[in-house]
Order: sequence, then C-alpha cells, then structure tokens
Amino acid sequence: MTVADEYLTAATLVLRDAGGDAGLDTLGWWQLVDGLADRDSREAVFALFRAQGRTLASSRALGGLMAQPYAEMLGLEPGSVIATVPRDSPRHGPVHVIVGDPGAARLLIDRPGRGVAVVDAGDAEFRPVVVPGRLVLHEVDLPKVQLSTSATAMGDAEAAAARQRSAFLGRTALALEILGAAEGAVELAVEHARAREQFGAPIGTFQAVRHLLAWATADCTAVERVVAEAVALDVAAPPRYGDIAKALAGRNGRRACERALQVLGGVGFTAEHDHHHFHSRALALDSLLGASPTLTRELGAWRREERGTQQVTSAMLLAR
Repeated sequence: MTVADEYLTAATLVLRDAGGDAGLDTLGWWQLVDGLADRDSREAVFALFRAQGRTLASSRALGGLMAQPYAEMLGLEPGSVIATVPRDSPRHGPVHVIVGDPGAARLLIDRPGRGVAVVDAGDAEFRPVVVPGRLVLHEVDLPKVQLSTSATAMGDAEAAAARQRSAFLGRTALALEILGAAEGAVELAVEHARAREQFGAPIGTFQAVRHLLAWATADCTAVERVVAEAVALDVAAPPRYGDIAKALAGRNGRRACERALQVLGGVGFTAEHDHHHFHSRALALDSLLGASPTLTRELGAWRREERGTQQVTSAMLLAR
C-alpha cells in the first residue's frame, strides 16, 4: 500500500468522524502542506481531497493549498491565509469564492494586473452559495473589502510564478475531489445493484447494469491515473497538465455520476438518497477554476497554436 493509499484510508475515517476543518488538524494536514517538495508529503496532501469527495466533507483545505505558493514567498505559516477562488457566477458575473469556512485565517486575493492583497476575513462580507453536495461555499463581496495600497502584499510581476503554481495545485486538488465524489456515487450504485432484485436475481447480474458500472469505473480509473501522474510530476509536469487533469475529471466525473444514476433508477432521483449530493458536488467543483468544456476548448486552441514547436508534443503530455 502506497503512502497516498494509507493517508486516503486514514483521512476517510477521520473526516467521517470529525468533519472537515477539525479533521485537518487531527490529520496534521497543515504541517504536510509545508513539505510539498517531498513526494510522500505531497501525495498525502492531495489524498485528503479525494477523501473529502468520498465523505462529502467540506473544509478550507483548497484555499489553504492554493495560498501556499504565495505564503512561501511572503514568509507566512500554512493555514494563516486562505486564497479566494475565481468563479463565473450566473447572477453576479466574475466573483471570488471561499470553499469552507475561512475561520480566523486572512484572505489572499489575487487580482491579475493589480497584484495580490491580503485582508482580514472580518473586512469582507460573505454570501452563502446554496448547493447540494454538503459543500460549504461563500461568495466574497469584494467591493466591500478595503483593497487599498496598504493591503497589497505582492506586485503583479512578482506574483506571476505563484499564480501559475497556485492554479496547478488548485486544479489538481479539485480533480481529486471530483474523483472522490464520483467514486462515492458509483459505490452507491454498486450496493444497489447487489441488493435490488428483479426476476428473482440481483440486477447486478444483468449485462446492461454491469456495462454501466464498468463504464463508470473506467471513467474514474482514467481520472485517477492522470491525476496521480500530475501529483508525481508536480513542478516537472508538462505545460498545462493541471488543466488537462481538471478537464478530464470534470467530464468523467459527471459521466460516472450519470451512469450510476441509471443503475439506481427512480430511487436515485429522491431527495432522501445520497446520490444527488455526490453528483451535485462533482458539478459544483467542476465550475471552479475552469469548467471542463471551457478548459477543453482552451486546451484545443492552445494546442493548435503550439503545434510544431519543441515545447509541446503528444509524447510530453503522456510521458512520466
């Protein structure tokens, strides 16, 4: 069993018992974030997000991880600042959101073209975003935050490297949490297929149901392999590899949940059943840091522009 597997098992148990933010402290997760250069620590850090998807736990881990590249440059402790996450809101246009409860941590707001601001959470106003999936999500009311010159902690040019690193970490983490949610939905479908009987036999013995479960499992396995490669390669990953992992997770996660719903049938559509929580979480997380269709279009355009150069080749995207 690998370090990632061991930590995934431990994190799943702890999060089911203690919940999100309390679970981070119990697992010593913040101490691991400070050691992302070490592969074992890095695998453990990312395993938490897969466990969150499986258990439907919610914490401020995403913002804490995305803030780490900036925190290292500013000499701040892990968890002392939480990065906001850009999102396109149908109602409010481009907004920044916080996943989980920021607690006593300060907010790190990256404003491309204007640098990075660090402000107290008490200076911001939070709008809860109500989504199924037991996901704690708040939009940050930026106009009411005093983003004065004194709040600017880093210039735009200085923030460029941290911004790129933060996006890679965030998209990789989101891909793993989408994977965990999809696995949770598929597990419910497998349990249902074993217990539900038709014509005197469990429906899991029927070929059509087996095909749906096999396709859903294959979707999850594809995401697992691509994201595991992203975690292993880390800073050595090919250009935009985090975008690829996130785009694949969004598409395959949605598809796995849809196939699980087909197996569940009518019971899967009820509010009392947990399927909609896993399915909704996968969809909500896909909307952060670029939805799958958007990233796919952007990657296609970028690949066309870079065709024929030495920087980007198919072999690079597939090589370890």
